[in-house]
Amino acid sequence: MGIIENERAQFMLLAGFIIAIGLVITTVLLNNIIFESNMAGEAGGDSIKYDVVNLMRISGDEIKSAYRNVTAPGQNASLKITNFTNQMQNFSGNLSQIYALHGEVVNLSLDISNWNSKRYANFTDNGTANGATNWTLIENVNDSTIIINVSSINSSINFTVNISNATTYWPIKFTTTGIRTISNTQIEQNITSAYSISFINGSTTSGNYTITGNTIYGKDFIRSRDYILNATIILSTSNMHSNITIPVSVPW
Repeated sequence: MGIIENERAQFMLLAGFIIAIGLVITTVLLNNIIFESNMAGEAGGDSIKYDVVNLMRISGDEIKSAYRNVTAPGQNASLKITNFTNQMQNFSGNLSQIYALHGEVVNLSLDISNWNSKRYANFTDNGTANGATNWTLIENVNDSTIIINVSSINSSINFTVNISNATTYWPIKFTTTGIRTISNTQIEQNITSAYSISFINGSTTSGNYTITGNTIYGKDFIRSRDYILNATIILSTSNMHSNITIPVSVPW
């Protein structure tokens, strides 16, 4: 009887050991499955984020390009909005076809009411009233010509164009509406070395501007804004739906 009892005890210990090993293996397998699922989910999320960011970028670039095309010198001014709409419809249709090949649905729509109503943008960083009101347009400027057209202004808060470098500060204040040109000759009389161009109190004033010139690195540049056009991009996949509206500054 003692031998049988010992054998039974040994079998019980062996069974317990096997069960313990099984639990460890099961736990490891479950952890691996959970980890791989999370990684797959995160990878999918990154892919969707990339698609949305890419759509925002290419759509914004096409809107700017279409606006520049139809407002270029020599174009028929009476047909500029019609031609812009046609170009963007073609772009949207091609975009939808490309994404459909990957099983995704894309739709791009535009609100150009600011352009239709000639409501110029604010002089903020993104052109909207809630954008950064004090911001720098460009640095390391060698020479430039600045044309500012103020269409509306808060006379109690001066909209200012700052031209400055490390040692010199030249504020140009605007108190009334109208067009004002700041020539390179005027700038050189006040600033004798490379400078930055900034807008101050841009949220209280609206209008359009064009700044052309070159930098100390020999690069030509243009900074220009007329309107803010709002683009709404919808991206749908089998397990996700994204709807985002972005302000697009035109022409640049």
